[in-house]
Amino acid sequence: MSPLLIYIITTIALFIFAYAYISVAKKWGIIDVPNERSSHSLKTIRGGGVIFVLALIIYFITHSFSYPFLAIAIAILAIISFIDDIKSLGTGIRLIFQFLGINLIFYQLNLFQLPFWYLIPIFIFCLGMLNIFNFMDGINGITGFYTLVTIGTLIYINHLSLFIDNDLLIYAFIGVAVFGFFNFRKKAIFFAGDIGSITIGVFLLFLLLYFSFQLNTFVPLLFISVYFVDGGVTILERLLRKENIFKPHKSHLYQKLTQKTKLTHLQVAAVYASIQFCVNFITIFLIFEEVINPYLLSLLLLLSLTLVNIIVKRKLKN
Repeated sequence: MSPLLIYIITTIALFIFAYAYISVAKKWGIIDVPNERSSHSLKTIRGGGVIFVLALIIYFITHSFSYPFLAIAIAILAIISFIDDIKSLGTGIRLIFQFLGINLIFYQLNLFQLPFWYLIPIFIFCLGMLNIFNFMDGINGITGFYTLVTIGTLIYINHLSLFIDNDLLIYAFIGVAVFGFFNFRKKAIFFAGDIGSITIGVFLLFLLLYFSFQLNTFVPLLFISVYFVDGGVTILERLLRKENIFKPHKSHLYQKLTQKTKLTHLQVAAVYASIQFCVNFITIFLIFEEVINPYLLSLLLLLSLTLVNIIVKRKLKN
């Protein structure tokens, strides 16, 4: 059977599962009820990110469970996150399973052979980014658009030089695209939920670390720099205000843009994805061209994104 036909069959299977999940979610009451901190105003099915998880499960089953520890990490985080979507769990429980998931992808990447002092900052970065992916999933389209841009970029790099099984990237891309069919709307049929944002987050972290060590540079981490900056700036602001950073809020720039401008959720999501696309274009240049001091240029790019974030937030506030 040709790969294209397999991709088509997988896409059809995901659509069938999606409609089945919608029926089950309505019956079981897996519904996101908006409150004063929500960016949406209508009751919407949550947990639609299960489509992404299923796409990866299909990949693992049809490819002899390649990357087994990644598969286990995805499964564990998907289960605990789906439970959290149904009945909110404590922060401590979520962090324990996130800790376990990150350790599993470290094991998959053979990172435990590195010095302990080298692993600590990588682990802190991964744990922070995993939660930032969760925090940033607050409006229609933002998780889907952003993830499609990131995975699409990695597919392009993998085409230039094969680093990883391309099917892993394609199945993930298909999963996000099918999810997007139901989410990229003014009135979304379902949200990703924690099962979507957390599993997508750990999957992208695995890919970016994999590419970083294969290319012997951490520059590929810029492929999630827009999320990193918005999440990082917001966390620092909330810490300075002595707020609990794990509590729901409306402090992110993307939330401010939907509140205080005429931009719709999908337009804001498209802006974020477009900015990340431009950053990715620059990042590919830094990786594959002989650039003097790419780390300095990467830092300048991050500082530029941070400055823009702060300036826009202040303008919206005033």
